[in-house]
Amino acid sequence: MKFVRRTVDQEPSVNLTPLIDIVFLLLIFFMVSSRFIDERDLRLELPAAATAQPSVSEDALVVDVTGEGAYRVDGDTTESAALVASLRALRAQYPDRALRVRADGSAAHTAVVRALDSASQAGFERVEIATRSGN
Repeated sequence: MKFVRRTVDQEPSVNLTPLIDIVFLLLIFFMVSSRFIDERDLRLELPAAATAQPSVSEDALVVDVTGEGAYRVDGDTTESAALVASLRALRAQYPDRALRVRADGSAAHTAVVRALDSASQAGFERVEIATRSGN
């Protein structure tokens, strides 16, 4: 029986394949288990109201009006000219839901009135204005 002798000239090597496999498994784990931020939630500073009441309809459709006057209809950015059409499409899709207008405290009055007027033109009968408690 012959044994193969190692020569002293051979250097030990590290197999990187298992390490790469572990890194990919960790990457897949973090991608699957991570929770992504809902982009519908804009950072709006709602105006305070002393007589604010909790919302009755939890499943209301949301129109956000930013401080710059931009509109987001149920999470999708919408131009001012297309606001009525977007709201009509939502009204057709969800005829029984209320509409909640969330306007930043620094939003122009014109932008808020345009959102309310567009809701009326789209046929929404129940429209809420989101505020925070003044206490």
